[in-house]
Amino acid sequence: MDFLTKGIGLKQLQIGFFMPIFTYVRNFVFFNTTFTRSTGSEEFSMIRIGVLLLFLTISVAGYAQTSLQKAFGQKMDLPDSRDIGTQVLRITESFLGTPYVAGSLEGNPTERLVCKLDGLDCTTLVESSVALAVAKSENSGYEGYKSELTKLRYRDGIIDGYPSRLHYVLDWMYENEKRGRLEDITAKVGGIPFKKEINFMTNHANLYPAMAESEVWEKVKDQETVINSREHNYIPKAGIHKAEPMLHDGDIVAFTSSVEGLDVNHMGIITKVGSRAYLIHASLTGKKVLMSSVPLAEYVASVPKHTGMIVARLNDI
Repeated sequence: MDFLTKGIGLKQLQIGFFMPIFTYVRNFVFFNTTFTRSTGSEEFSMIRIGVLLLFLTISVAGYAQTSLQKAFGQKMDLPDSRDIGTQVLRITESFLGTPYVAGSLEGNPTERLVCKLDGLDCTTLVESSVALAVAKSENSGYEGYKSELTKLRYRDGIIDGYPSRLHYVLDWMYENEKRGRLEDITAKVGGIPFKKEINFMTNHANLYPAMAESEVWEKVKDQETVINSREHNYIPKAGIHKAEPMLHDGDIVAFTSSVEGLDVNHMGIITKVGSRAYLIHASLTGKKVLMSSVPLAEYVASVPKHTGMIVARLNDI
């Protein structure tokens, strides 16, 4: 049973792990209060509190790491496929029902690799599914998964501060195509030139705390300039129905935005039902990973801020 998607299994695991810690804390508080009252030694009391906090930090971190590795092992036990698209789709389907969690990559004092499988947004669902599929296909284990996730998420696979993360999906697709992981097939399935000035992050720096530093802002501005120097394609809303038969299981789609300065609003993974394509995505409104209830063209038409889509296909390993 996948305890990350079954509430009972997760609850039992949490109780089994945290009960000894709870007992320790309860006994500690009782002893510490009694000792302080009887001796008046507040300095000794503070030392013991410091030791307790260190113990709790290490325990919780260990629990999170163990849970993640167990979840990774469960994904590796899914059926194999030689086709990387099918492999990605199977892993993406295994996330159905997983809670939507926004902003899991933000808020760290320094930029670091975040691995999280029990709560996803649209981008981390795609990245996690691809990284897990590559690790499974290459039999590279947990370290291989982390390595692939780093290469997917960061420019040249190097974590070097906030600007090293591939924030814009257009940039994400370009860099991952450059290293051979995927191909932008938008032009091949009916795409036309996508002409838009991309500058949302620098024009709305107040939404990104890390960009309060002028050096970070300047680096992101330089990246926007590079993105705007490239040629891009997209399939307008009206052309998506015609493109659906050409899409494959496991294709990555991202939806271009009507918001000024923004490249895309959302992304997900394609699953085919006959000639129609459906979307598996981490839905903000649905609050979980789910499959669209209508085919792709109808889904995109139902979202006013989506103007069209771009498509990438993973290369076989």
